[in-house]
Amino acid sequence: MTEFPVIKPRQLSLDLPFRTARGREDFTVAECNKLAVGWVDRWPDWPNAGLILHGPEGCGKSHLAAVWQGKSKAMVLDDRALDTSAGRAAADRGDALLLEDVDVRLAVVPAWQEALLHLYDASRLAGGAILLTSRTLPSAWLIDLPDLQSRMAALPKAEIALPDDRLLEAVMWKQFNDRQLKVEQDLVRYVLPRIERSFPAIRRFVDRLDKISEERRQKPTRPLAAVLLKDMTDFPSAEDARKCGHHGSGT
Repeated sequence: MTEFPVIKPRQLSLDLPFRTARGREDFTVAECNKLAVGWVDRWPDWPNAGLILHGPEGCGKSHLAAVWQGKSKAMVLDDRALDTSAGRAAADRGDALLLEDVDVRLAVVPAWQEALLHLYDASRLAGGAILLTSRTLPSAWLIDLPDLQSRMAALPKAEIALPDDRLLEAVMWKQFNDRQLKVEQDLVRYVLPRIERSFPAIRRFVDRLDKISEERRQKPTRPLAAVLLKDMTDFPSAEDARKCGHHGSGT
């Protein structure tokens, strides 16, 4: 059996000291993601027994995939399970399967094309379903196998676009709530126009604000947030981002 290297997940921090809410009730539905949410809610009525959830890093793919995984009890295919007896057995049983960052995995290990093709075919034949997440559409994936290309092209696709103001604000509140931080509304409204418009940027900011507040033993306040924003050179303002042609990626 081919030994494949292990790719470290890009979107998950496993050493977080706080509980992160991942349920359906914690996922904010907005214009940029309601199509994808509709597809997840539609399961198991998926054409061709699968779905490709795609969008830029930080847009909420992993959260929505986790919602579906909880609903479907899907087996999460990590790097080892993609081509092991456990993964193949789950596909043969018709179990639901979840594979994240498929574009990255196929680029790093081309041999996974064969494994993915066999898993998908077995899953579909057994009446299962597979959810794939990716930053891009399959047409941009590094695929040499014509059979895999045709299978992926036939799957329904749902995009999660960059977040709007309402969703960004909701995500920031969720980050504070996950850390059990109590902040005033004026802090959130002050920060949002001044940082990169992406979920990873919001997560990093809240994490740093949390740590600084704990170090200084003071409540997170707007003045403290202003100091932090000034010191964080990796958080361009919205205006600077537009001038530089920078569009923050929103996973």
